[in-house]
Amino acid sequence: MPSISKQSIENIKAQLNLVDVVGTYVQLKKAGRSWAGLSPFTQEKTPSFYVHPEKGFFKCFSTGEGGDCYSFIMKVENLQFYEAVEFLSQKFNIPIKYDAGHQSAKELSVRKQVLEIHSTASEWFHASFIKSQEAEKVRDYWYTQRKFSLEIAKEYKIGYAPIQINALAIMLEKKGFSIEAIKSSGLFFSNESEQKINRLKSRFRGRLMIPIRDINGRVVAFTARQLEQTPIDDPSHKAKYVNSPETLIFHKSKLLFGLDHARKHLDKLPYFILVEGQLDVLRCWSVGLHTAIAPQGTAITEDQLQLLRRYQASRIECLLDGDIAGKKAALRTLPLAFKVGLEFTYLTLPEKTDPDDLFREEGISGLQALRSKAFGPIELFLKAYLPKSEKSTTQEKIKASEKLFELINELKSEIAQEDYLKQMSQFAQISISSLNKDFIAFKRIRNQRKSYRMPSKTEEPKQTKEITQSPLTQTNWELLYLIVNFPEYGNQIAHLIDSNSIDNKSVTGNYLRKLILYFHEETPKTELNLETLIENTDERTLLADIHTKELEIDDPKKSINDCLRILKKYTLNKKKATLTEMIQKTKTNDIKLIQLMKEIKQVNRELADTKNLAIQ
Repeated sequence: MPSISKQSIENIKAQLNLVDVVGTYVQLKKAGRSWAGLSPFTQEKTPSFYVHPEKGFFKCFSTGEGGDCYSFIMKVENLQFYEAVEFLSQKFNIPIKYDAGHQSAKELSVRKQVLEIHSTASEWFHASFIKSQEAEKVRDYWYTQRKFSLEIAKEYKIGYAPIQINALAIMLEKKGFSIEAIKSSGLFFSNESEQKINRLKSRFRGRLMIPIRDINGRVVAFTARQLEQTPIDDPSHKAKYVNSPETLIFHKSKLLFGLDHARKHLDKLPYFILVEGQLDVLRCWSVGLHTAIAPQGTAITEDQLQLLRRYQASRIECLLDGDIAGKKAALRTLPLAFKVGLEFTYLTLPEKTDPDDLFREEGISGLQALRSKAFGPIELFLKAYLPKSEKSTTQEKIKASEKLFELINELKSEIAQEDYLKQMSQFAQISISSLNKDFIAFKRIRNQRKSYRMPSKTEEPKQTKEITQSPLTQTNWELLYLIVNFPEYGNQIAHLIDSNSIDNKSVTGNYLRKLILYFHEETPKTELNLETLIENTDERTLLADIHTKELEIDDPKKSINDCLRILKKYTLNKKKATLTEMIQKTKTNDIKLIQLMKEIKQVNRELADTKNLAIQ
């Protein structure tokens, strides 16, 4: 990763108000000294997400997530730590500095280079589309066949990949990118042993290039549309569309095409329009429907829907292709939509028509006609599983009701469950009392199965985890809490605590050890910079937990001394138990027995002396 100076990391955090950072994603309301809102990480009706601006930490009590501004951005934007630092730097216009010797392209991380490679390639493809003679037919295809304007191509950086097999590689080599980064970009076919950049073969040749951007607008992949000049020796020559493979920066199941653009327009159109393909999205944008998005050539995933939930859109309009495949795709969204808690409205296009056709011929008015015939998720379900309506057989009704129970069981709202059961009752002519009884029985059986489910070999039962948890953990946590909130006692604690009494198998214990070492090395001080000691997300979550707890500490000295004595006694008792076991196994005439007896007497003296262990 790029080496951003620690001072820059601390400066950004110091200058930001966490309410401003979180407020972009969560609607917050003042709650005493804190701010509260609905969790952006899960579905909930009652706020359990709290921001503490004075301390610079957030805590989500429904999921257990917590941390500072960096933790939050890493979670909601799916970024790594240094990317989160750069994201906040750009968003709030706070300059950052890199450590000396880390700014040249060759010294940046492979991931950073791969991002720059995609940005460079996108500009290169776009210039080729706009200017090259080879792309003349491609421009004609864009204008004449697809009916898109040059302005649309320029605005969204539509490109063309030249046919020459190594043209892109040669260009990137001249820019100074490393062979490792170029091979990791997914833009080339190559074997592991190849070390000459100019011998790498382009994955995309003779194709229309559509950039795929992440939530921050950075190009992370491409969709390539087949053209007349797509070469026959292209391994995917017959494929109409070819997408970038998964890479360090591109995970298709966690990204939606166009979301970086669409999320900025929710204030004008408070819902997303879900279509099938990238060109469908561009067509929607061209007629003013700027909240259109699309999955990456696969069925919609739970991760993608969770991503949409963060933007608190009122609903999602699912614009379906009129063929059988479109209807099947819509059905696949149902269980995920119910699970995530998103409201879907379905609009069905005429057969053999896609959104591109509709809006190209009718403009935005074509959508109004579809909306007049829109239907909800339960109607989509019933039309699929009970197409004969009241003429359905008893067995068909039973099977459909069981499928419905599986779906609505994911809903947390009993009102929604009741409403869907009523619609099923009316549509299929089944009494509501019968449906309710069967649904109650279904939930009872489902709960019994869950309670009797045996854990897998790799799954440790929750009870076992609680039983085997070290008794040091709670006291370690309390002592850490006290040091963080009363750092003026840190130096004294550091010189009194026994390092063996710290649980080194837990996040709490490891961070406490670092803090103790910090106070050993530093001259006495009353302020503590925790940022310099944080090394991972778990530690940020731990500190969020520390900062969001409000323990009643009447006398911090007494509380600290109690912790020190508990930890000391635990360590000595553990040592005493070990010595006792060794004595029992030692022969009575063994000289070693005398030494063990001396050691255990010393432990007893130390145990008696723990009452004197105290800070001043």
